[in-house]
Amino acid sequence: MKLKRGSLAALSLRSSESPAQHVAAETCDVPVVVTYFDNELVKNLTPAEISVRLGGVPVTIDGTSVDGSPKRVALILDASRNIPKDEWKLETEMAANFVGHARPKDQFAFLLMGAEGTADSLLTSDDLAERLRKLGGSRPAVTEENERIYDALLAAVNRLSPPQFGDAIFLFGHNEDFGSATTPDEVLELILRNRMRFYGMSFADPLAKLPPGFDLNKPLPKGFGPSKLDLFSAETGYFFSFHSVRSLNYPGQIPLFETFLDDLYAWIAEPYRLRIPASAIKDKTKLEITVANWETRKIHQSGIHYPRSVYSCATPVEKAP
Repeated sequence: MKLKRGSLAALSLRSSESPAQHVAAETCDVPVVVTYFDNELVKNLTPAEISVRLGGVPVTIDGTSVDGSPKRVALILDASRNIPKDEWKLETEMAANFVGHARPKDQFAFLLMGAEGTADSLLTSDDLAERLRKLGGSRPAVTEENERIYDALLAAVNRLSPPQFGDAIFLFGHNEDFGSATTPDEVLELILRNRMRFYGMSFADPLAKLPPGFDLNKPLPKGFGPSKLDLFSAETGYFFSFHSVRSLNYPGQIPLFETFLDDLYAWIAEPYRLRIPASAIKDKTKLEITVANWETRKIHQSGIHYPRSVYSCATPVEKAP
């Protein structure tokens, strides 16, 4: 995908002035994922077992249930010059494995960052898997050096406009942006307004630049903490994870990693649909969710995934022309 500077950053955050107004929703439906320690989904929670606070104030939800409806995923592959051959090989192979867990009615937007090859329309999992296999065997020519991640995320939001419940964005690439016209705050607000989920995954070694012989039992030097994109993903309720090429080359690691991808796809496919009264959300509001008896259920607090802030459902989000 050769992103044009400025052409995507015009996506409006204003209330719509067009004649086609959105009907005010009675509830804001928020995707929530709850997992056991082994990443398996918890599917038997009742509304009484889920506590919600908005802006620090307890709120009674209108209900919750596992939503197994068809989902849409915007899959982004980093094809820029900064991705070495071994990482590109894993990106295409593992993306194909990830897509292979889709259900028949799930759909995919596909975006290549730093190269031509972005799909113009939504694809089935079979169509996308075939594209990924071809890309693995014949890497596309690089069109730019920069890794314009925030521009790509904004393009992904546009591809999934208007939003549907459970939409997700999944990036295989690096976690440092270079050259985006879009700011992190702009695209994060859009993702949160549309109640999307953002996952990131890198096959680079985040510790490769440590001084030789550095003692990993000591605190990491300045600059080796979470990146902006790590924190960005956490705000949507998820994470940016690292699985270096070297570590995945150890015997038995690839099957374990593929199982992890299977788990992540299940999170996308079957989240809880948490129904929050729309009247309880006026503007950007901090969201807190806890689960009753989470310790005895063998649920870790970090296994409860939800957006850290929600916006009013009455404010429509426009797509750039």
